[in-house]
Parts: sequence; structure tokens; C-alpha cells
Amino acid sequence: MKKKLFVFVLTVFWASLILNTSAQAKKLNKRDGVNYYNGTKETYYNLDMTKVYERADRNFGKHHKKWIRDDGVKCYGPYIVLAVPFDVYPYGTTDIPTSLGLGIALDTGKFAETNKNQIDVAVDW
Repeated sequence: MKKKLFVFVLTVFWASLILNTSAQAKKLNKRDGVNYYNGTKETYYNLDMTKVYERADRNFGKHHKKWIRDDGVKCYGPYIVLAVPFDVYPYGTTDIPTSLGLGIALDTGKFAETNKNQIDVAVDW
């Protein structure tokens, strides 16, 4: 009986530890500049998105809202705008997981030539 109780208590302890750790997963932020999420290196950039949005509108129609969330993340429709390696995430790929939410592949950068495991999040920071 004591052994079963010990195993139960240990299981509850580990489960709560795992749940608390995932609930406190770190998010990309301006201060740190780099975040690792789900095996992907996340960085951020703040550039004029006019050409990125124009290209997206040509490809997907002009009905998507271009907006900046309260936390400063730039969005296209419901998605976070991402610069990615297009050979990993083809242009227009949606539902790309980031620490800040789901993204869309609308841009790329020099980093994509050397780091296939990195994404840049468009922000207004």
C-alpha cells in the first residue's frame, strides 16, 4: 500500500511539474531578442511591411486585415507575419507554430541561407 501511495504521489508531482513548465514556456521578446521554441530559433525584425503586404494581397486577395496586435506583433489576417526559409516553409504556409501564436510565411531573409531552423517574427518594437 505504501509503495502504491508513493508511486501515486510521485506521478502527481511529475505531472504538475510538467504542466507548470509548459504553462511558463518562454516567449520571444524584445529584451532577449532570441527565443527557442519547439526546436526553432526565433528572432524578430521591424521593417516596413508595405511590399510584403502588397505581394500577399496579390496572391491571396485584398480582404485580409493588416494589423499590429497590442503586443506589437505584425499580423496578416489572423496570422503572425513571419520571415522563413521558403525551402522549409513555402511562401504562404499557414499555421506555423511560434511562441507568440500561429504564423504565415510571407517573407524571407539572408538568415534563411545559413539557418534553416530559424524564423523571424515581424514586430513593431
